[in-house]
Amino acid sequence: MRSAPDEPTGVPPHDPEDDMPLAELDARARADAALRRIRDGADPAGEALDLANTMNDEAMGRLGGAVRRWLRRS
Repeated sequence: MRSAPDEPTGVPPHDPEDDMPLAELDARARADAALRRIRDGADPAGEALDLANTMNDEAMGRLGGAVRRWLRRS
């Protein structure tokens, strides 16, 4: 006699990255999570926009930090 599976059939396995804010994941993990959500039926345009906004925020933060460090040295 087989026991009941832990995961219900037809439900994709839960990934811990789905519960984390995008800013806490590295670029590869963010892209993988976005692709997984798109595969599961999420809006591709919304996922792409969220991913682009997060990456832009990170780039601007790094640039701003570099400029502040450069200005402090001057």
